[in-house]
Amino acid sequence: MSLEAYFGNKHVIVTGGSSGIGLALAETLVRLGSEVTLVARREGPLLEAKAKAEAARPGARVHVLPLDISDAEAVQVGLTPHLEAHPAQMLINNAGVAMPGRFLEMDPAQYRQQMDINYFGMLHMCQVVVPHLVAQGGGHVCNVGSLLSVMGIYGYSAYAATKFAMYGFSECLRAELKPLNVRVTMLLPPDTDTPQHAMEIAHLPEETKAIAGNVKMLSAQQVADACLKGMEAGRFDVVPGMDGRMTVTANRWLPGVARWVCDNAAKKVSGARGEA
Repeated sequence: MSLEAYFGNKHVIVTGGSSGIGLALAETLVRLGSEVTLVARREGPLLEAKAKAEAARPGARVHVLPLDISDAEAVQVGLTPHLEAHPAQMLINNAGVAMPGRFLEMDPAQYRQQMDINYFGMLHMCQVVVPHLVAQGGGHVCNVGSLLSVMGIYGYSAYAATKFAMYGFSECLRAELKPLNVRVTMLLPPDTDTPQHAMEIAHLPEETKAIAGNVKMLSAQQVADACLKGMEAGRFDVVPGMDGRMTVTANRWLPGVARWVCDNAAKKVSGARGEA
């Protein structure tokens, strides 16, 4: 089946849709003939994203829904009537935040904030949309994780915990929804050139920079393209980029080697800082 056949004339809800991967997904989906709803907290950036997505194809159907997905009640109250007016066939949970830092230096509030948005935000969306998909006989859920859904590295104890939780949830959801004709996909992108990542860079420990330098950064469009191709193919794990796939494979089959590579990169930086 082609991408146009799979996504065309389908209504897809995309969280974190005002920039980065979410916006790239929206623009591509519009070109494929999808109806799209963009979800994010701030209405201004959403309206700007809506204009960009609509420019991708004449007659595009793009909605915006300002929501704080970390608030379960707000999601229930805001999303339920929207689904009644615009039945959806797919949900892409892309919204997320990351604040790196060393565990001994991290503000404890960061652990709660990142879990509330990255994990519970995804959960709240699924709790409203998945019963809707089941009731209409099928659909597709894609949860956007990270390479740090399957491995932890220096400086990302708060963020990786949220993405590990997302991965475990998604594996269980896949098993439960398969008999109900609802597909589940887990996207595991490496570092991606987005406004979120640009913000992260200012807070990255030098050790983390050294480790992350081993994996090539991708564009938001490359990640969006890989996501949609993987969804159409019915895959659960989708890892964009050859470097990312090699990293995941190495971590799964040779975890000791993968840890040695990361530890060695971090040690070189820590040692240099100690000598200085």
